[in-house]
Amino acid sequence: MSKITPLEIHNRTFTRKWRGLDAVEVESFLALIAEEMEDSTRARSELESRLRALEAENAEHRERERTLRDTLLSAQRASEDIRGAARKEAELIVQQAEDSSERLTHHALQRSAEIEKAIEDLKLQRAHFRLQVEKLIELVTQTLEIDRREDEKDRPLSYLTTKKVDSQ
Repeated sequence: MSKITPLEIHNRTFTRKWRGLDAVEVESFLALIAEEMEDSTRARSELESRLRALEAENAEHRERERTLRDTLLSAQRASEDIRGAARKEAELIVQQAEDSSERLTHHALQRSAEIEKAIEDLKLQRAHFRLQVEKLIELVTQTLEIDRREDEKDRPLSYLTTKKVDSQ
């Protein structure tokens, strides 16, 4: 289908026949149609130009939207990665703290057991020392008792001899 331009309508001539159409009326109608077509063509051209501009703008908006969506997805993934890493790090810190706590508790219990054993050893040493002191006191007491008895045995003799000497 061929397109008729406003210029073709304007330049169109018709053959004349006897008792044909009024040439002035046909030409004025064709001029009016040519102007209307020219206005329509101009409007269409402007609309097509505007449509191309809007399509380009729309393409830019779609590209921005795609970029924003990609950026948002990347930010979400990064956020999830950071949260995951933070969760893992927190779990690691908690695990290390628990391990450290267990080591410290074990060390404290071990040290407590050592101290308790040392206390028991000291109690045994004290009991042994007390027993030795008691034996020593008993021995000293016996020795003193023996010495007192010896001393008492010696006294009467010395009194007897001195009395004899005095009586002579």
